Amino acid sequence: MSEKEKSKFDEMAKADKVRYDREMKDYGPAKGGKMKKDPTAPKRPPSGFFLSCSEFRPKIKSTNPGISVGDVAKKLDEMWDNLSDSEKQPYDHKAVELKEKYEKDVVECKSKGKFDGAKASCKSCPEKGGRGR
Repeated sequence: MSEKEKSKFDEMAKADKVRYDREMKDYGPAKGGKMKKDPTAPKRPPSGFFLSCSEFRPKIKSTNPGISVGDVAKKLDEMWDNLSDSEKQPYDHKAVELKEKYEKDVVECKSKGKFDGAKASCKSCPEKGGRGR
């Protein structure tokens, strides 16, 4: 390509660069992006499985020193699967109690106008765009 032909494209590139710089000067991220959660909002309660994990984790770590986090999780999962329904019942009952307390706290928080609603970005709510569990 000759210098004359090349200079034509160089001028076009310079003009485009000026346009790009002008447009990018006023550019900002989209408004209404990710919502920040209120730190004073009540935390979601753990399930029966996680309540049992908090009880059994120290026992597993003490009997298996140096075990990795992933291996601890596998052992906890195995233990939960091997529990009978009657053995799981106290954990599930406690989880239900904690959930009821959480729901009361959410209602109280909403009445004060401090709770923006975790369901707005809830991944487990199909009506809010989540997968549903």
